[in-house]
Amino acid sequence: MKNKSWNKWNIPAAIIGAAIGWACLGTGTVLRAQTVPADLSPDVQEVLTLSRQHMDDSVITNYIFSTGKAYKLSADDIIYLNGQGVSQPVISALLQTGSGANASAPATPATPTPPPAMDTSAAPATPPPLDDSSPAPTDTTPPPSAEEPPPSAPPTAMPSSLVDNFYTDGGLNGAYWQLQTPLLASLAAMNGAMVSAELAFSPSGMQMSGTGGPGQFMGIQSSMAFNAPFTFSVAVIGMVQDATPFDIYFVSPDLQQYLSIAGHLGGRGVRPRGAVTFWGPFGGMRVPTSSGNAPDYGIWVNHTGSGQPIHALDEKIFDHPAAGVPYTIQVSVGPNGEATVTVLGPQQGVLGVRHVPVGTGPFYLVLGGRDGPTYAEWQSVTMTSTGPPVAMAAPAPAVAVPPTPTMDYFQGQLTPYGNWINVPGYGLSWQPAVSPGWRPYYDGGHWEYTDAGYFWQSDYPWGDITFHYGRWAYTNAGWIWVPGYDYAPSWVVWRHDDADGYIGWAPLPPGAVFVDGGWRWHGARVGADFDFGMGVGFFSFVGYDHFWEHNYRPFIVPHDRLVFAFGHSAIENHYAFNHGVFVNVGLPHDRMVVYTHRDFHPVAIHDLRHDEEIHHAEMRNDDVHNFHPGGQPNAWGHPQGGGPGGHQPQGNQGGHQQGGNQGGHQNNGWGH
Repeated sequence: MKNKSWNKWNIPAAIIGAAIGWACLGTGTVLRAQTVPADLSPDVQEVLTLSRQHMDDSVITNYIFSTGKAYKLSADDIIYLNGQGVSQPVISALLQTGSGANASAPATPATPTPPPAMDTSAAPATPPPLDDSSPAPTDTTPPPSAEEPPPSAPPTAMPSSLVDNFYTDGGLNGAYWQLQTPLLASLAAMNGAMVSAELAFSPSGMQMSGTGGPGQFMGIQSSMAFNAPFTFSVAVIGMVQDATPFDIYFVSPDLQQYLSIAGHLGGRGVRPRGAVTFWGPFGGMRVPTSSGNAPDYGIWVNHTGSGQPIHALDEKIFDHPAAGVPYTIQVSVGPNGEATVTVLGPQQGVLGVRHVPVGTGPFYLVLGGRDGPTYAEWQSVTMTSTGPPVAMAAPAPAVAVPPTPTMDYFQGQLTPYGNWINVPGYGLSWQPAVSPGWRPYYDGGHWEYTDAGYFWQSDYPWGDITFHYGRWAYTNAGWIWVPGYDYAPSWVVWRHDDADGYIGWAPLPPGAVFVDGGWRWHGARVGADFDFGMGVGFFSFVGYDHFWEHNYRPFIVPHDRLVFAFGHSAIENHYAFNHGVFVNVGLPHDRMVVYTHRDFHPVAIHDLRHDEEIHHAEMRNDDVHNFHPGGQPNAWGHPQGGGPGGHQPQGNQGGHQQGGNQGGHQNNGWGH
């Protein structure tokens, strides 16, 4: 499909028309046109080479304008280029640069508000038990630079185009692309496990590989989002005949609007029978010698109106894609949200077209691969919005801690540290940006004793909110926090095994409400010995001697003793409501003095709560001030110091260790 947008450059058609007409006047003129002009510049010869490679006009013209060069063409040059099959839009672009009115290269895009992750499963999940033998999860957030640039005022609008010619890049353009985002994590959770995309660049494009088998996902995400209407074009070669070496997603931040194009070159992790592997510098290219493709073989389109998850198959657009063959995927989304998806072959012939409902966005763009030993070459990508730019969300200003919080307060304070998601059965909930293996009331905090009972003192800058209000739930997407408006020193249920010297605790789930002096579970009254359906996997157990530690990982009950401790323990759900304050009675003070071998006295809940709230609000003020929309949510604000298995920060510095890297269990619902 040829690009039709170059009339905007207002190149007089008469110039090109006259030159092309001249080429047709006589045999001598035609012969002259086929002779390379002596003064044809190397720059123009490069453009001619791209045309001979059958690149799409939009790719070539974008390359011309991205170089910033002025291409000088004589009449002989124009005649020669036309005779070599160079299209009029490309010649127009060359003349435009030589006229001195060359459009500048695309402005460096501003980063948008981070897209929230999305839990696609309504079914509650059970977390696996903590296992002290597992290595501490590794945080993937890059370390900060030694010298941070001064903060700049956030832009108010989003650039309307993304043009990246990967064959001219020496590396991934950080202004255009992100490698670690909650949206990528959400797509990975839908497909299985996230793996890091391995990227290499050469004159043939960006080579992306990394996944090694079924249920793995990798990708890069655009830093900008696009409203409809917009047009899109990408040239890509799937270099393996297994799995899905190329995936293209257009996804709204809430995952409710989407379009995906998947190149299944052999099916979901299936190696065709009788295949031969050809090895190159970036891996192997597997080409089948006989049939044996999985049923999902082909290039498929899935979209908002299909009623299927993003990763599900919906409509096949082309039946027989092959490894090593360049395909151009073009998408045009109109102002009404209707999309036209076109697949072009190596000679730019149309292989398939689909018209599907998508929505008006805004959409982030994701280029990826999944489900096998993937390897693809991405050659170029162009995405241009002709609609209004996407508005940028300014960082939330610091606000005073309200006596009674609101949802607006929760959202404004927690957004830089995680993602707000709509979870079936729970509604609008928050998911912290933490590493795999994280769990609430275990990482980044410790117990204090107050005149209102057991107080969880959190080191996280958001801990004064999420460990004293609301409830935590474990889902297939990991731990989420469900907002609530009653304050308590902590919302946990206790278990104790006095004979063997163990004490454990777990977050109270949504639906557990203390009212009128007793517990209700989804409206039904229950006793103080009710377990709220929480099994062994929800609990953290330590020996009594280590209850007052500030880092529980070295002292957590190992997996081979956890079931024993849980099975020999009894529930303690003793709470009270005293003068407008919820009291986490837990285990009686005198018993804890005996079993923990420590004589302790309660501190005033009012003072501890006030100090924590003020201090955390100050930390959030710094973090929100330095948080740029589109930046990766970071549970600790600025990642400084600390590490897996290391000491926990005490929450008294402006920089904080990355959260959630002391957890012990191996799966947090993200597919890891």
